[in-house]
Amino acid sequence: MANELSLQVSLSLLNGNLKLSENDSITIDQASALGGNPGTVSVGTSEEVVTLGDIVTLGYCFIKNLDATNYVTYGPEAAGAMAAMGRLKAGEFTILRLEPGITLRAQANTASCDVRFNVLSD
Repeated sequence: MANELSLQVSLSLLNGNLKLSENDSITIDQASALGGNPGTVSVGTSEEVVTLGDIVTLGYCFIKNLDATNYVTYGPEAAGAMAAMGRLKAGEFTILRLEPGITLRAQANTASCDVRFNVLSD
């Protein structure tokens, strides 16, 4: 098969004189039918590794902060600690492609947060 994964992005901004609009989509081949790991994780206030289960060759990653109040930071592990590269406020989400071989870490700000991590095999 081909084009198993489809991504669509729509962004619009209107704030005073600042106006921005982007719409794009791509389809991607997935070599291995693995994904969805690890699902919803309770992320604590200390940095922790996000265990990705059976996925060896990392591909796209969907992350959503399910908490109603607190933010979560995430990023790759570097020298045994998280190199924070992103922050998701309550209810926010992101999609990114992971570099194969990285270890993903996360940390909640004030209280533990449920965070959905859907990681797909490349």
